[in-house]
Amino acid sequence: MIKLFKDAVKITNENIILATPLILFMWLLSMYVGFSKLSVNNIWLALLSFVTTIFMTAAFFAGWFYMVKKAINLSKETFVLESDKAKATFNLIKKVPAGIGKHFGSFLGMIMLAILIIAVVGAITFKIGMALIGNLGLDPSAVKEVLNSTADMKAFLDTLTFEQLIKLNNWNLLILGVTSLMSFLFMLWIPEIVYKSRNPFMAIFRSIKKIFQKPWKALKLFIFTSVLNFVLSFINTFSFVNSAIYFIMMIIYFYFLVYLVVLLFLYYDREFTE
Repeated sequence: MIKLFKDAVKITNENIILATPLILFMWLLSMYVGFSKLSVNNIWLALLSFVTTIFMTAAFFAGWFYMVKKAINLSKETFVLESDKAKATFNLIKKVPAGIGKHFGSFLGMIMLAILIIAVVGAITFKIGMALIGNLGLDPSAVKEVLNSTADMKAFLDTLTFEQLIKLNNWNLLILGVTSLMSFLFMLWIPEIVYKSRNPFMAIFRSIKKIFQKPWKALKLFIFTSVLNFVLSFINTFSFVNSAIYFIMMIIYFYFLVYLVVLLFLYYDREFTE
């Protein structure tokens, strides 16, 4: 596994151009979401904005993940001249339209399936939580207001009784447990779509089957990626201190994000395609 982690770093460094589409998409998406908040004033425009966001995301996923696959394929090739390797790396950006044409429908279906799965699992988790933990007895609108500020959140927590704090902690553990389990089971869903199963529904079962074919390796990979995700979240908390720190943190954030995707694809490529 150590070799896998190191090789993923090497591939990420050699193909840092992978970050370009990701940065552009995140910028365009934030611009579109900001525009939608200002212009959407009825349910039909809200629905149109939602559908447009899904289509944008599906197109990006299709093109970018296909580009990642091609970057891993490129890492297996031998180049006599560094200039040839640099040219081939730069040409990876040309794989995005091909990926959109090849996988757009698959990722559109995947997003819709993911929304359905999240809704169903969320409803089941809520019922289990209510049965085992119980209601916190809090006003949802009041909770929403205190989420905007760390100071407000601390003041809000200070108002809770010991029993409410225990219940809140149990709810957090339940949600963390469910999200961790779902993340583990669906860890190879995207690579499965890009490499083998264009049908997103079939890809779920085939990717879960691959998880349990090599459970210990999959668990090690999941723990490592979970730690990196925690690091990314931690980094993100410091991004708004000032503009210089924000810029540095965003570079680190996007680098690790690309690395995580490369790592998952490289694991799938080596364990299930060779």
